Amino acid sequence: MNAARVLTPLLISILCASCGPIARGGSGQSGGGRTSMAACGGDFGTTSAAAKLETFFDATARFHESAFAAQGELLAACQRTGRALGMSEAELSGDLPTVCAAANDRLRSEMAAIRSNTTMTVDSEPPRCEVSVDAYGGCMAECEVQVDPGAVQITCEGGEIRGYCDAQCQGGCAVDVSAQCSGTCEGACQGTCTTRNADGSCAGQCEGTCEGRCVASAQASCQGECRGGCSVEYREPYCTGRIRRPTASARCRAACDARIEAQARCTPGHTNISVQGGLDAENQARVERVQLAMREGVSAILALRERVSRLSTAGAEIVRTAPSIPGAAAAVSIGAVACATAAAASCAESAGSLSVSVEVTVSFSASVQGSAG
Repeated sequence: MNAARVLTPLLISILCASCGPIARGGSGQSGGGRTSMAACGGDFGTTSAAAKLETFFDATARFHESAFAAQGELLAACQRTGRALGMSEAELSGDLPTVCAAANDRLRSEMAAIRSNTTMTVDSEPPRCEVSVDAYGGCMAECEVQVDPGAVQITCEGGEIRGYCDAQCQGGCAVDVSAQCSGTCEGACQGTCTTRNADGSCAGQCEGTCEGRCVASAQASCQGECRGGCSVEYREPYCTGRIRRPTASARCRAACDARIEAQARCTPGHTNISVQGGLDAENQARVERVQLAMREGVSAILALRERVSRLSTAGAEIVRTAPSIPGAAAAVSIGAVACATAAAASCAESAGSLSVSVEVTVSFSASVQGSAG
């Protein structure tokens, strides 16, 4: 089930009763004489309950801000895609669903026309999202006041912990390249690739130009990303999957999940098409338009799919924890309760925005993957 669809109206209302300060323009004053959100970023006290509440409010604010930032970036990427495909500014005006649906329809149409006359291959380097291990430990220390951030035990699910190694790298060394690769090419191979993933990206030897990461066995030092272990602690370690939450309160785990996913660093991949077969002038122009669209907008949209998917999962965690927040706020202060109530409308808005973004990115991804045949 799509994680965004977990945000049903009932659960949204629960989430919205627990959200914190929203930094998204406006006057910062809720309607009807309610508490100003500018007053909600302060110190609620030194107790353990106050620390958990402050962390939760901060996390929901970051979640809200990141959800709307993703929406703005997605709209811009859809507009760039449409312009590359020759669409007019009038066709690219409107709200996010309207603009992105129009650009996606044009992309599908252009690809279908190319495919009807040639053999088309989609070559891609998938986007990468990384979350900071140190930042997660720091969040836990803020929320659980007796926790030493250096003692937080963190594991990485669906990926591995990597980082910079200032001593001997004991595994593989990955370097970003746009050149020949003597190891394993992870990304787009402009040439012949011995092994490909289901999405068309290379995962083997590339006889040609590798656009992505070149991974080779580390001999000693590694000037790029060290994988598999370092003889000392990694510097700036990060998780390429999702962090498995350490033992802590449900509220702190949910808050830190949301905060760290909102701060995730996502790198767009590369998506290109290549064709085999004779092209007349009309179809050659189509190929050039689609290739430009891939570079200008589609790659960014596919990267945003990963980002909003992760945010959706974090949002579901907040929703599951939210029923305990009003009672916790009441135990801290009346002001804390007022802050939780004042954010209701903005929380509902951000949850709805995220759901729309997920649907748009999934639709674009289906268009690109479906064109690989």
